[in-house]
Amino acid sequence: MVNKELLLRVMANQHAKDVDSGMPRQIRDEWLSTRQVVVISGVRRCGKSFLLRQIREKNTEKEYYFRFDDERLINFTVEDFELLDICLTELYGDQHTYYFDEIQNIDGWELYVRRLYNEGAKVYITGSNARMLSREMGTHLSGIHIPVELYPFSFAEYLQLNGVSVNKTDCYTTKGAAMLSRHLKEYMKKGGFPAYLQGESDDYISALYQSIIYRDVLLRNNITKGREVLEMMHFIASNTAKR
Repeated sequence: MVNKELLLRVMANQHAKDVDSGMPRQIRDEWLSTRQVVVISGVRRCGKSFLLRQIREKNTEKEYYFRFDDERLINFTVEDFELLDICLTELYGDQHTYYFDEIQNIDGWELYVRRLYNEGAKVYITGSNARMLSREMGTHLSGIHIPVELYPFSFAEYLQLNGVSVNKTDCYTTKGAAMLSRHLKEYMKKGGFPAYLQGESDDYISALYQSIIYRDVLLRNNITKGREVLEMMHFIASNTAKR
């Protein structure tokens, strides 16, 4: 359980931050106009929070926003959602659009989101694949949500990030083909995780890899043979595309 004063302080801190929205990702009109709950899921650090901010910028409705990946909320439980509603209303008045970032950290969140939907609210949420693909979400949000599966940057987005403009003609010229080949090799080497492409070190991508394997694969599926899984993953990665 958390107290009201703490929740109000966390909300004020989160709204006071001027956060960059990152490189624009594709946003479908359906996500803005639908009455259903929009559920943005994807692998860790693929840009879900940035996409949520970009959707907020495109929407014109007044809103509630709350991010759950805050260490001060370590004791937040499903019973605190009612207090969350009270605090949001006190600070920002009566709104009907909710944006919740990393809500999957709270057990029982599906019931809360279902209640908001039943009360006529518009809800956008983000969370990691490991929790968003759970049986509980399928049960409580069945028929009322639109799943949005977000991936790391595609090659086209990688080119956009690096300021490379390409048209169909470029692909058939010697210079254009060579340029694309060079960028493709770099993309295949680095991958598409936004923060890594924007300057994070190799240690960042190594730590991210370990986090995905241990927290989203081993722990989530109660796998005890972690060493064997890591060896298998290393073998697959080392032998991709080999004949």
